[in-house]
Amino acid sequence: MDITIATLLLLLLCGFISTKDVLLPNIKHLPEAADEIISEFKPTIGSLPEQVHLSLSDDAYSMVVLWSTAEEQEEENSYVHYGVGEDNFTLTVDAQSEDLSNGNPLGCKDVLLPNIKHLPEAADEIISEFKPTIGSLPEQVHLSLSDDAYSMVVLWSTAEEQEEENSYVHYGVGEDNFTLTVDAQSEDLSNGNPLGCKGVYRGVMKDLVPGQMHSYRVQTGRHFSRKYSFKCPDSEANQSASFLVYGDLGILGGGYTLARLITEAKSQKYSAVIHVGDFAYDFHSNGGRRGDDFMRSLVPVASRLPYMHSVGNHEIPFAFMHYRFRFSSPGTPWPIPLYRMWYSFHMGLVHFISYSTEVYYTYNQMYVSAQYKWLTEELQEANRNRDTRPWVIVFGHRPMYCSNFNNDDCTKNRSQLRMEPHNLERLFHQQGVDLIIQAHEHSYERLYPLFDGVQTDCSYVNPKAAIHIIAGSAGCNEREMLCADVILGKPHHWSAKRSWLPGLNGYARLNVMNSTHLNWQQVMSITDQPLDQFYIVQEHHGPRQEVVERRCKQQR
Repeated sequence: MDITIATLLLLLLCGFISTKDVLLPNIKHLPEAADEIISEFKPTIGSLPEQVHLSLSDDAYSMVVLWSTAEEQEEENSYVHYGVGEDNFTLTVDAQSEDLSNGNPLGCKDVLLPNIKHLPEAADEIISEFKPTIGSLPEQVHLSLSDDAYSMVVLWSTAEEQEEENSYVHYGVGEDNFTLTVDAQSEDLSNGNPLGCKGVYRGVMKDLVPGQMHSYRVQTGRHFSRKYSFKCPDSEANQSASFLVYGDLGILGGGYTLARLITEAKSQKYSAVIHVGDFAYDFHSNGGRRGDDFMRSLVPVASRLPYMHSVGNHEIPFAFMHYRFRFSSPGTPWPIPLYRMWYSFHMGLVHFISYSTEVYYTYNQMYVSAQYKWLTEELQEANRNRDTRPWVIVFGHRPMYCSNFNNDDCTKNRSQLRMEPHNLERLFHQQGVDLIIQAHEHSYERLYPLFDGVQTDCSYVNPKAAIHIIAGSAGCNEREMLCADVILGKPHHWSAKRSWLPGLNGYARLNVMNSTHLNWQQVMSITDQPLDQFYIVQEHHGPRQEVVERRCKQQR
């Protein structure tokens, strides 16, 4: 049989098809057709085939198939695999390719996907979340912890707020169980978001079973999301727990990190994600589309694990609107009010506190005193419960100390976070905070136990002050995605480990093992190998009084 060689048309249509420029037929009244059409809309990456279609050939025993990719792949072979019957691909023919550049100058040069081409498993799952936003079609589904151990918040977005339509979360224990239904509230995210998804939704799944898998999907109007699942964390105080921790994650520079996080989330080893400020770079960029793209990329992680957070400086524009609407916090109203961008939650042996460093650097200083008062009361409450939850871990975006070669506040002798009368360092020290996690600097740095510029210990065994970690190396979009804040010169005596070179992006695995032992492992995203690892041993949790200076003999 004379097999006709398949023809390949190459289009430079390589950009993400976003909310406002999707040229789809009017399919809103044909949901079955809509779903099939929508499944074909995904961002074009490298040699990923798309736009597959048939044409008659020269005889009755042949058929031409054509398709497109982002750019012509001259160095790569292209084929058609086919056969008679279902799932039969035993025959293979080569395909020719052509470059369609003339009359196609722009293509789409602003593809807002992370660099996932070397990790195809992660790429497939991320790509599945990129589809045109139509009416009430749900997308950007993600989880957040609720007010108790038997509830979970789920949030999602649609192209436009559907005020006239009901929105729900359907869920249940086990696989494909959607027997429980709760209503969802909706808000309109228009401010600072002229081109992005306007409808934002929040529902609370209740009566969950800790330690068990649950299925869920969301509904807006007549449209359902695809099915998702998560394991409800067991927050009992006698349980060990592990967490994924990082800050400063962009949709472009954070590609390798995001791919690793997807693998980690699938492992079911972790109770939650902690993102210590600076998202997307930035939520409001490109009229809000950047924020939508970022949240779509997070779905494979954040639909499986509650995505906990603190606010960063890149969330400041439009009165933190994107941060306050896109995320939810335990114990606070939603959307998150400006006067409560701080919260706490319990997980296993830990009392976690998320605080806002940005109140110290923005216009309304009234929030500084409001947060400080809340933090004081919250830490006092944590100390009353040390027998149950001995570890107190706080996380906020900007560091109090750093070794970076720039003019950021943490390089100064006394940062604003350490100034009276609302000195966070002094408060955390007096109340016995064990670990302070920060970001902002696009580097990784581990400090020795430290208070008021004084290194109190040479190790992490029963430290007399809190340990500061800067975990801002997840990968941002700045400086052509090199995204590194240089550390040069002789290190400070309190700096134990530093890493800043471009490409050494990473995240942390935080494992709270028991009441006395905690492990931190910093992982390089590109290799999945540990960059740093240490243990904190603390047998005397609680408030602190005196500080004794002790310097290590050998500097590192």
